[in-house]
Amino acid sequence: MFTKHIPNFITLCNLAIGVLAVFIALENHLLFASWMILIAALLDFLDGFLARILNAASEIGKQLDSFADLISFGMAPAAIGFKLMEFSIRGDIFHGGIQDTSLPERLLLFSPILLVLFAAMRLAEFNVAEDRSGFRGLATPAVAIFIAGLNMSLIRVLNTPVADFILQPLVLLSIIVFISLLMISRIPMFALKFRDFRWSGNQIRYVFLAISCILLIILQEIALPVIIMVYLLLSIALSLIRNSRK
Repeated sequence: MFTKHIPNFITLCNLAIGVLAVFIALENHLLFASWMILIAALLDFLDGFLARILNAASEIGKQLDSFADLISFGMAPAAIGFKLMEFSIRGDIFHGGIQDTSLPERLLLFSPILLVLFAAMRLAEFNVAEDRSGFRGLATPAVAIFIAGLNMSLIRVLNTPVADFILQPLVLLSIIVFISLLMISRIPMFALKFRDFRWSGNQIRYVFLAISCILLIILQEIALPVIIMVYLLLSIALSLIRNSRK
């Protein structure tokens, strides 16, 4: 049936947008690339949602989803990270070349590749996992949203003390390493998918959504990286509460 192929088609759209985001980022259109990543994240949610309601889940769909995630939420944010690192080292993303940098600067320049490598490790581990009841580590879409939101925030507050601090090579490197390691961490994270819309069993999700909406209204695009950090902190707090009750 045609409906069985709808989720896979949306996944392919996600993949196409991820590839475009890479091209656009490398052409120095970083704001546009960030928006493309956010659209890819929306499509990633939509393909899974449709697969469930249409009963169209398949092994091919699972593999396509991983391929799309690696590009849209691994390679695309890495491309943005590369251009941010280039700006932090040179102060300009439109002139100069790799040959004009020293070896330490080149290592810093290519450090965003960690986002791709750790995303691949996370996705591969998920694909072969026999028990998927637990959800650990930061999901690749969340990592991509964090990087896209960070980029959008830096563009908005460029030439301020906050942006000047973040746009230091070692600070950017620390962010990249930290967010990469979170992908393969064993930190329990609560799932954002609703099985039903009752309050019971969904309290943490509703609290998170309420906080996210408030942050988006107040901070707009600057809220995106903050929301991801709130998600991480709420997950840690929830895990500690559960462990204390055992």
